[in-house]
Amino acid sequence: MSATAKSRRDRAAAIAVLFAISSPALAQSFSSGSTGADGVFNPTSSQTVTVRAGGVYNYTTVNIPSGVTVTYVRGADNAPVTILASGDVTVSGAISVSGTNGLGPTSAQLNGAQIGAQGGPGGFKGGNGGFLGGTPPTAGQGPGGGVVSSGAGGSGGSYFAPSSFALVPLFGGSGGGGGTASPASNLHGGSGAGGGGAILIASSTRISLGGQIRANGGNAGGSICNNTTMPGAGSGGAIRLVAPLITGGGNVQALRGTGTCSTAAAQPTDGRIRMEASDMLAFTGTTAPTPTVVNAPGPVSPSGSPALGNVPTLSIDSVGGFAVPPIRGASYFIPDIQLEAGTANPVPVSLSATNTPVGSSTEITVRLMPQSGAVANTVVPATNHTGTFAASSASVGVNFPVGQVSVIQAYATMTLTGQTASLFPLIDGEPVERVTVAARLGEPSTMSLVTRSGREVALERLEPEDRVRVALAWEAMGAMSGQ
Repeated sequence: MSATAKSRRDRAAAIAVLFAISSPALAQSFSSGSTGADGVFNPTSSQTVTVRAGGVYNYTTVNIPSGVTVTYVRGADNAPVTILASGDVTVSGAISVSGTNGLGPTSAQLNGAQIGAQGGPGGFKGGNGGFLGGTPPTAGQGPGGGVVSSGAGGSGGSYFAPSSFALVPLFGGSGGGGGTASPASNLHGGSGAGGGGAILIASSTRISLGGQIRANGGNAGGSICNNTTMPGAGSGGAIRLVAPLITGGGNVQALRGTGTCSTAAAQPTDGRIRMEASDMLAFTGTTAPTPTVVNAPGPVSPSGSPALGNVPTLSIDSVGGFAVPPIRGASYFIPDIQLEAGTANPVPVSLSATNTPVGSSTEITVRLMPQSGAVANTVVPATNHTGTFAASSASVGVNFPVGQVSVIQAYATMTLTGQTASLFPLIDGEPVERVTVAARLGEPSTMSLVTRSGREVALERLEPEDRVRVALAWEAMGAMSGQ
């Protein structure tokens, strides 16, 4: 009796395993992962850089001299800035990924509404100002975008971070809400300010900071705080510094923008700073807000925005006690696993999952597709799915047809309810009801959102802002599971 089990382990999971294996050595020998392909970065005058696709720069060394400011602005894919160096990173001048200031209310004699200000790279845009004649203002973009309400100006953006503050995925701050038009004052509403951007700087040797690194939110435009036309300021962004040694007396900022009117609840929030180094005793500088400090440089995974490191994965690990090989032919003609003659049905199939609710809240199905004959689905009993939200395993017996090659796949479906469902983005105005994860042949496991009407949208097809929402929603699900 022979059978084939084919699936493709999720690449993110494979990377995570690689990191776990390597981590004991990180304290002695840390690598930023830089290829050095971009050579030395040593600007001699201030410059503005439009972030390249993906946002990753591979340098040998970086030196920003005193008096020089390098300002990064968002590129087409809104990737955060990732600066990797195989040698020293020295910042005596300044690096900025801050959001853009909003514009104040304008007179009705001027045509056109105020368009929301851009966020820094990896950050999010502010809301549009309301226009006299009926066009309402819009909320700021991002997971914590500032809102608008009748009779009040736009609120400030909020920075929503995963509970671990690991800044993985790395993304910037949310934009402020747009201001409402005021017929009484004959004013169009002001535009919301952009959220601070996001930047990761990693060096294999040291980061010497005598200057500034800024990921601040943009300021609200205008100066009159007693009418509804005032827009909101942007939230602070994110800064992550990783090296064996961080030194210097410079300043690191991821502060909220200023100028938002109305109540304290409408104010924007500061962003996040994370510093990772084996030795930070020589760093005498200042940070605002207070950073998360880790006493060892953690792994760096260069990627665009947003990296979804905490979404669920599913893989088939073994069939009949035989481990699924790391390289599979995905063909009916050459079996990847051959079961021994006399193997009895049902044959045990073992699976593993990450970031997945355990038990009855997750339905796992193994699909068997023989070379000839009908497709058969076998549901994994809830009692056979055990472990924690972070890492779980499941098993089920599957009846294989004798004497032919069969292919198997696995699917997991999670139904969302109440507060959990509200965390996910709307799909063309429709709530998400289910999340499916599939371990497919020859591919990474994939995640899709399914709406109440049955519309299914793959995660990678969502807009960057909505992918961030999914990442944060899944982080919150893990926290609420208590596992």
